[in-house]
Amino acid sequence: MMKSAANTNAGQYGFKTVMIVLGCLFCLVAQADVYIYKNEWGSSLFSDRPLKQAGYRLIEVRSTGAKNIQASLKSRSNYTSTYGNQANLGQGITVKTSRYDADIHRCARSYDVDPALVKAVIHVESHFNTFAQSPVGAQGLMQLMPKTAAMYDVSNPFDPQENIAAGCRHLQYLMGKFDSIDLVLAAYNAGEGTVAQYNGIPPYAETRNYVQKVKRLLVSYSKNTM
Repeated sequence: MMKSAANTNAGQYGFKTVMIVLGCLFCLVAQADVYIYKNEWGSSLFSDRPLKQAGYRLIEVRSTGAKNIQASLKSRSNYTSTYGNQANLGQGITVKTSRYDADIHRCARSYDVDPALVKAVIHVESHFNTFAQSPVGAQGLMQLMPKTAAMYDVSNPFDPQENIAAGCRHLQYLMGKFDSIDLVLAAYNAGEGTVAQYNGIPPYAETRNYVQKVKRLLVSYSKNTM
């Protein structure tokens, strides 16, 4: 979903300090669970324990050695690629992309939506983290805003089945309003009112990038996994 505009320099030095300290700590650890967070601007935050850091959402929890952690701490790229049943987020960080395939297929069939499209949206929205939550309140795999979740009677947005079903219903709804996949995705990200206001994809870098990312992943998942 569309993130609100904010000062990208806010808290920059505080977050850098946290990451430097964590980097030093990780040098002493041979093997540990790593909690990987990102904010809306793509900056990463790594911890050896769960955090409640304002503006950051949990992307992945993984076990790795200190060398991999240090490499990840240096990364600022938004690199992502898919292969088989995994997604590569860069610097050795991978997520399992097939975990929710059964739910995706079932819900997509129920609402006449391409399952590869649903999977691509989940990939970009939450990186398959069912507990993902954005700074503006979007929740779960398909990052449902509270208003959208209420529209589809979602009782628990962090429940994978409920979240995917509501996300599929919302995609179906948007497909009934817009005549191209670009506009459907722009509306999913920025809101249908914003798309109507601009009579097309809004001139927001995030929304334009979002549409392109989902379309690239749609091609990948259509060919490889769905």
